[in-house]
Formats: sequence, structure tokens, C-alpha cells
Amino acid sequence: MYVYVYVCMYMYVCIYMCMYVYVCMYMYVYICMYIYVCICMYVCVCMYVCICMYVC
Repeated sequence: MYVYVYVCMYMYVCIYMCMYVYVCMYMYVYICMYIYVCICMYVCVCMYVCICMYVC
């Protein structure tokens, strides 16, 4: 049972004039019950935050 959690923050060049929030959650099941959960918050403050957790 392995758990991988990492937070990646990127400075993003804003092209949109907005206050945009993007939340995405993905779940993939592979041979070893591989669960991929990614929560992405995209705010137009030129900030991109993605929290991904891998459970296998």
C-alpha cells in the first residue's frame, strides 16, 4: 500500500480576465487498485495549484 502525495504550484501567465476556479477529480482503477485523485484549483491570479494523490 503506497501513498504518494505531492503539491505542485506553478506561476501561470494569466490570459483570462476572470476569477476562475477549476476543480477536477479523476479516478483510475488499474491492476493494483490504482486510484488517481487530482484536485486542481486554477485562479486567475496567475496561480495554478494542483494536489495529486496516488494510492496503490
